[in-house]
Amino acid sequence: MTEALNLLWLPFLAALVLTGIHAYLGLQVLARNIIFVDLALAQIAALGATVAFMLGHPVSSAGSYAYSLIFTLAAAMLLAATRTWSGRIPQEALIGVLYVVAAAGAFLLVEKAPQGSEHIKQVLTGNILTTGAEDLAAVIPLYIVIGLALWAARARLADPGGGWRGWAWDFFFYACFGVVVTSSVALAGVLLVFSFLIIPAAVGVLYAKGVGRQLAIGWAVGAAASLAGLVLSYAWDFPSGSTMVCVFGATLALAGLAWPIVRGGRRKFDRAARAVRAGAAALLVLSGTWLMIAPRADQPLLDSVEYAVPGLGVSYMNESEIEVYRDADHYAKRYQREAERLNEKEVRSRWQGEALDDQQVRRISSFLQSYNEMRKGEEFVKREVRARARARIRWLAGPVLILVGLLLLPWRRR
Repeated sequence: MTEALNLLWLPFLAALVLTGIHAYLGLQVLARNIIFVDLALAQIAALGATVAFMLGHPVSSAGSYAYSLIFTLAAAMLLAATRTWSGRIPQEALIGVLYVVAAAGAFLLVEKAPQGSEHIKQVLTGNILTTGAEDLAAVIPLYIVIGLALWAARARLADPGGGWRGWAWDFFFYACFGVVVTSSVALAGVLLVFSFLIIPAAVGVLYAKGVGRQLAIGWAVGAAASLAGLVLSYAWDFPSGSTMVCVFGATLALAGLAWPIVRGGRRKFDRAARAVRAGAAALLVLSGTWLMIAPRADQPLLDSVEYAVPGLGVSYMNESEIEVYRDADHYAKRYQREAERLNEKEVRSRWQGEALDDQQVRRISSFLQSYNEMRKGEEFVKREVRARARARIRWLAGPVLILVGLLLLPWRRR
């Protein structure tokens, strides 16, 4: 517990800071109907960081931040100018074009770089676990100033008017937005920053009307989803950024499912419960039928249950199958650990400013390819053993699943 607290408290504080500023900006984005502007500006910032990376600036350095900021402010000027086109071309379409061009440009730049794919992965998913106290000390005052400036100018931003004054107020909004996004992407990556921006604000808008209540709900949702994502990533040893993005998405889905129930009371709740039971029953019936028809094919329900309960996968195997399965599992995990060790070595050398030479990179790539191929071979053995065991029990397990599904159906009482 102490180790987890020492590792996660600073990333969680960073998540609270990001939620604080991005939830408010998210309400502005939803009001303006420019949902993907954050992704576009974040990708532009990533393009600037990629240019800096190709020019030799270390990641997270002042030079990398400067390039990202310059690119983002240039994009802010362009976005402010496109407001005059919105009568003929929706601004969201132009934002989408900006995003895909920036993404393609970043991929083109790193295509020949020895560590380019790792750089792109880091920019997209980030690593909020590496956030330090000095990083927060730099961004918190900046976010406070920008937040106060946007709040003070909220009336003009809501109705900027036309002409050059309208362009200036739009540029002010996009420039503030771009500075926040540039700083946030350096901490959390493109995908997680978008989640901080849209999902808490969307839940707030769904459940409340006033800006104050929407903001309060957004902050609460962002804090809860961030905490859950960090805890799950630590407990399951998953990448923190990707895990948090998935938890944010699940939070929005749960909020959307719960909204009719909250609005409709007991009757809506009963109807939703019947729908859930019907869905679960259909899933069981279909899984049982599919198991009997094609036991060697993918079985999504069984695979999911066995992943959640690892011991269940060998419960229907005989002794010889269990021995082969566990032996293959042992070697698959061993090869995976070796591959992860080499990946960590490569990433650590890059982030510590000690880049590997081309020969070392080629050697690591060769070892990684070998380990991955051997791991795939062991995974094939595991799948084959499991498929044979399922083929043997299909006429027992399939009907049981179908029967449970039929019993679960919400039959109407007469």
